[in-house]
Amino acid sequence: MAYSDDVDLEAQVPYSDSPEFDELSERIASGVFEINSNLVHLQSQLKGLETKKRRDERVSVEERAVKLSDRTREKFKELSEDMRRLQSWPESTPGQRFTQQKLSREFSTVLSEFQDVQRDLAERQRSSIVRAKSGLLEDEERRGAEEPGGEEQLLQQEQEQEQGLRQEEVDYQQALIAERETEIEGIEQGIEELNEIFTDLGTIVTEQGTIVDNIEANVYNIAQSTQDASTQLTKAARSQRNTRGRALCLLIILIIILAVILLATFLG
Repeated sequence: MAYSDDVDLEAQVPYSDSPEFDELSERIASGVFEINSNLVHLQSQLKGLETKKRRDERVSVEERAVKLSDRTREKFKELSEDMRRLQSWPESTPGQRFTQQKLSREFSTVLSEFQDVQRDLAERQRSSIVRAKSGLLEDEERRGAEEPGGEEQLLQQEQEQEQGLRQEEVDYQQALIAERETEIEGIEQGIEELNEIFTDLGTIVTEQGTIVDNIEANVYNIAQSTQDASTQLTKAARSQRNTRGRALCLLIILIIILAVILLATFLG
């Protein structure tokens, strides 16, 4: 029974002066880690597009990248609210202020990296639209050049079937263009929203940096004052030892003089 009690005591959560602050900061740290992981996957997907030759493969990768980008952007919005709560924490201790600044800088860094990925993704989507429109133009020119003009009936039927297949391709390309344009609008809107978050966060980081710099300056001043006080004490102790040494020498000289006088008086 005693052993079981010991195990239960060891398993208890460590004491914290501010468990809510700790829970909030841990949630933010976990969210930043998740976003970092998403960024790694996004960068890998965008880089992989360069090796995809088939259109369906590129489309599949682009769709996955857009979905992951949307989820990551929503995560940023969620974390930005937590960051505001953390930075406005009432009567935060010096240790908590250090945590606030650390998480603010990490959040700011990953936000900047995600913005770069967003711009890269939007640019690739624009390139996809250009390719699709170019394909449509080429198809229209090809269809115009193949208009029947006195061909045999069988050849005309084959051309009509081929044109039907091409029309399906045209419809697909047009739908793809519309989808990509909608995705680009969403990405650009997301970039604007993230810019607002970045601006707000930049102000917070600057304020927190000033606070922490003041703390560091105060710590340095205290340490310098302590060192100066120690130096003065050392000088005072050394001076006191020198004074004692001189006093002892004078006392010995006086004793010798007194002894000589007494000896002379006794002999006289």
